[in-house]
Amino acid sequence: MKSFAPLLPLALVPLVVLPLLFSCTSAGKGLSQSPAKAEAEMTERELAGQMIICGFNGTELTPEFRAFLHDYAIGNVILFARNIRSVEQTRKLCRDIQQTVQERTGSSAFICVDQEGGRISRIPRELTPLCAAADFAARHKPADAYKAGLLTARQLALCGINVNFAPVADINSNPRNPVIGDRAYGITPQQVSPYVSQMAKGLQAGGIVCAAKHFPGHGDTDEDSHVALPLVRKSLPELRSFELKPFRQLAAEGIPMIMTAHIMFPLIDADRPATLSHTFLTDILRKELHFKGIIVTDDLEMQAIRSRFGVADGAVCAVQAGADMLCLSISGSDAAAVSDALTSRISRERLVESVRRIRAAKAGLPSIEALSAEELREKIEACNQLAQSKEIR
Repeated sequence: MKSFAPLLPLALVPLVVLPLLFSCTSAGKGLSQSPAKAEAEMTERELAGQMIICGFNGTELTPEFRAFLHDYAIGNVILFARNIRSVEQTRKLCRDIQQTVQERTGSSAFICVDQEGGRISRIPRELTPLCAAADFAARHKPADAYKAGLLTARQLALCGINVNFAPVADINSNPRNPVIGDRAYGITPQQVSPYVSQMAKGLQAGGIVCAAKHFPGHGDTDEDSHVALPLVRKSLPELRSFELKPFRQLAAEGIPMIMTAHIMFPLIDADRPATLSHTFLTDILRKELHFKGIIVTDDLEMQAIRSRFGVADGAVCAVQAGADMLCLSISGSDAAAVSDALTSRISRERLVESVRRIRAAKAGLPSIEALSAEELREKIEACNQLAQSKEIR
């Protein structure tokens, strides 16, 4: 298995000699934290909480959401533009999330975003985002995607974020696709694979856990899974020769996470979309592609899942299919229902299987570095200077 933290080429020396944007100590250092339990000592509620990623409204951790995280032992949070106002505010929010989660669970929180660049950007306005993937590929060689990933990692780490749901490994092969478009690096596997590989390596080298998406490929749909359940009439041999190629390479290179797609492939599984399909998540992703990392679902509150299967039932099906983590973008009531469903309908052995993967990936997550106001301004400026370099802009 290839490493995601290779020796840096000389061309990257200007990037790596800058002061680190985060501490390399454990994320729990300096925070009040319960000692981590062995999985055998965790309750079913605590196990389920490690598998849930939950969103919320607002730019600060409210008493209500803090209580919810505690009551359901939720171990992970996702941030959107609605949660992010400035670098300083985001750092405080992430510190509060980490303290709340660590006090309750003894483990660090995954704090997740979708930071792709272009129209999918979550970082505060003080930081300069990347251009869209298609524009980047049109102007840069794949080796530059490593530098772009490293810069993105530094921007996210500066904000206190440790998981990025990127890169997009989809192939934009359908011009009628309403949701992928310029989010993809190209229209063929040969175009996409080298860019996503290098982007993922850069993110990982910068200390960010990254998730390639949307397995087994969202590029040939003509519907948006946020509002409908897309259908693609391709056979498994067709997917193997096209959509699966970037994911196969990323799995071989040891990417830590892969995110699933809410898409029906009736010639492969006539009953369930990929997110809920044992055929896709276990038979293909685990057994055929030999993926060893964390399988995370796309948002289960999308209409592709909610309207056809229900959020809680969909969560149970996803875990039975092989998913390890379940993403819920906003509703606390949905997250509570998912927790209840997992604790009552999924075996303890199956919960432990996923939690072991999750906690292994959390081991050694970097902490949020303590910075003065002046130091923070300097690091923001350093990031923005790098974003204007010819290899990235």
